Amino acid sequence: MRVFHWKIRPGMQVDSEPAVAVVKFGDGYEQRRPAGLNNNLKKYSVTVRVSREDAQQVEAFLSWHGGVKSFLWTPPYDWRQIRVVCRKWSAGAELTKTTFTATFEQVVN
Repeated sequence: MRVFHWKIRPGMQVDSEPAVAVVKFGDGYEQRRPAGLNNNLKKYSVTVRVSREDAQQVEAFLSWHGGVKSFLWTPPYDWRQIRVVCRKWSAGAELTKTTFTATFEQVVN
């Protein structure tokens, strides 16, 4: 499995939305439980700023995975790799650098 090794810029946003199954009863009472074993997978909004030469490698890496194949990545605040997919990214070219913004979605397979 391939590894995303480029450094993430500070200011990464992490979105959490645990999947919860809810059964509603009368009088406003409801029962809640986790929806599945992996109900709290995260979404990471990341920014990567690389040289124009490295930009081709980043683009090729993300395109090769095509939003379907997962890859390994280590979040900046963590020491362990997680498996993610990237279904959406954009690139902005400057004079000597290219800035990529992407969403990494944590997956289990």
